Amino acid sequence: MKILNVESATNFSGGVNQLIINVKGLIEKGHEVTVACVEDSPVHRALKDSGADFFFIDEDKVYKSAFQLREFLRQHDFDIVHTHHSKGHTIGLLSLLFRRKEKLVVQRSVLFPTTNVFKYLNPRVDLFIANSYAVKDVMQRHFVSSKKIRVVYSAVDESKLEGINRKEARREFGFEGNVFGIVGNYSSFKGHDIAIEAFKKLNLKDSTLVLVGSDTEKLDGLVSDLGIADRVRILGFRKDAYRIIAGFDVLVIPSLRESFPNVAIEAFLLGVPVIGTNVGGIPELLGDGRGIIANPTADDLAKAMMDMIVADRDEIKKRALEFAKQNLTAERKVERLIKVYEELLS
Repeated sequence: MKILNVESATNFSGGVNQLIINVKGLIEKGHEVTVACVEDSPVHRALKDSGADFFFIDEDKVYKSAFQLREFLRQHDFDIVHTHHSKGHTIGLLSLLFRRKEKLVVQRSVLFPTTNVFKYLNPRVDLFIANSYAVKDVMQRHFVSSKKIRVVYSAVDESKLEGINRKEARREFGFEGNVFGIVGNYSSFKGHDIAIEAFKKLNLKDSTLVLVGSDTEKLDGLVSDLGIADRVRILGFRKDAYRIIAGFDVLVIPSLRESFPNVAIEAFLLGVPVIGTNVGGIPELLGDGRGIIANPTADDLAKAMMDMIVADRDEIKKRALEFAKQNLTAERKVERLIKVYEELLS
């Protein structure tokens, strides 16, 4: 197959990482892949030695980029055009209006309502790929036909986790006792505040809460006000967050809104049990005994933390690892993606 991916993002994100996994995997399977992206963007830098071809667009000039991409499509043959992120969706859709040759696939990986009728109810879109059933449900509630949605779970490239050792991680970062960790950039819907309040309620002197992610330093004041500064460590943004996760006893995902958290997949593969809130795609990951699910309140999270301390964590880790190996590796994701493409083309 010949696949054109359209990605307008200029910053690295979980969605960008999923595109990188897709492209590398498709090329390894013998497919021809071109990426329409911003020159010197994280996508371009990550894939320039992958064997992919490139066509450069400007995220700030959507209509110009769509026109130029349309001309590019007239000169090249593609079976699939797969768009990513909002502007990529717009550019790809505009470039394919009144063209029926290529199949248009739109990636959807967020829980925000799909209220733009032109983009989401447009008959030119052949298929949407959601990264969780929670995302699919949101789209269906906003009148996107279930027949036009397929679910392909996000994945983690296992190779980056090779050689990571729990004991070495704990020694390197000075972790002792029960270490609860949160990995995610601080924002209003990530639930850091709730988790910090829950941790205070535990009142366990031999436990530490570790925060990793951009802007988590803004939580210094809350931590001090609650009188737990001696038991909370704020590490800020780290490119190697997965190395830190390996040293946790428990990963906590206290989000108020979350489509499908990649950090949970990393924790599964690293053998770290997970607590998550009952929102979005989190229950899809943690159901059937693969973790502990709690309501997004301080009281419920505190109870979940205490429950995890006394739980059979080996059994939880076993179930989570089996699920990850069967569904959440890069290999599994690319296999599923190829199957979806082939069904669309048949």
